[in-house]
Order: sequence, then structure tokens, then C-alpha cells
Amino acid sequence: MSRSKQAPDRVMEGPKVIVLHTDDQVFAFTDATGTEWHWNAGEGMRLVEASGRQPLTFFPGDHGLTIPYLQRQYPDLDLEYAKTTDLTRPILFVPFFDGTSVLIDGWHRAARAVMEGIAFLLCHELTEAERDQVIVMKIPPRPKLAPMNIKKGRRKP
Repeated sequence: MSRSKQAPDRVMEGPKVIVLHTDDQVFAFTDATGTEWHWNAGEGMRLVEASGRQPLTFFPGDHGLTIPYLQRQYPDLDLEYAKTTDLTRPILFVPFFDGTSVLIDGWHRAARAVMEGIAFLLCHELTEAERDQVIVMKIPPRPKLAPMNIKKGRRKP
């Protein structure tokens, strides 16, 4: 029996057990196709800490970060809370499948840096293998439903 070769993101694997700690945050991102991606940011930071690697430097101004942009990307962004965040704690990116990176932890820190004109933040970027370890779920785009033909008027009993 021959099997057709499937794209890597379509390969079905066995069940995956996802452990979430009570203080873990799951970040959701919707890509241009409408696919929703959910990553466990807490687990991502634990993987980085266990690796022992040093943080990198991220320059918000070089990436066009503004408060309106951050608010569009993260609608729940609380600017008052952002003013209280610890800028010494690195932000966290995952490499995305199109060659870009997605911020999964540190939106409020990034907002504070932008508001205060901070030139750079420390950051970590997960490896592709680590990214795949912290993905909680991927939800494909939902098909659009055709409109229903509804007749107006009184229903017959």
C-alpha cells in the first residue's frame, strides 16, 4: 500500500499530552491564512532557562513597534500595567513557519519600552524544535458558511 507524501504540518501524530502549570500563559496568534496558533510561553521560558543560553538584543525601533501596532496585535494590552513591568526580564519569540518571528511573551514589556523610549530589550528566540515542543494547538481556518435562505412571515403550525 502506498501513501502519498503529506506536507509536514499535515502529518498526524499520536496524542500529545500538554502540561500547563497554573502560572503558564498561552499566547494565541492568527496568521494571514486565518489559522490560529497557540503557544505555551511559560514552557518556552523554562526551555530557554534550561538551555543556559544568553539572551539576545531586540531593538523595538528597528522593527517599527509603536503603541497602535502593539494594540492591534494584542488587543488586551493594558498600558497602565505595562508601566509596571520588569524590563530586565527577556521577551520571547518563536520562529514562525514563514521565516518571521512571533512575540509570544513580553507584549507589555515591549509597550513599556516603546512608551519610555527604551532603545533595546533582552530577548530569546526558541529554536524550531523548542517551538514545536511548546505549541499547544493549531486551529485551521473555519470555512465560511453559506447564508441560509430564510423565508419571512408566519410559520405554519
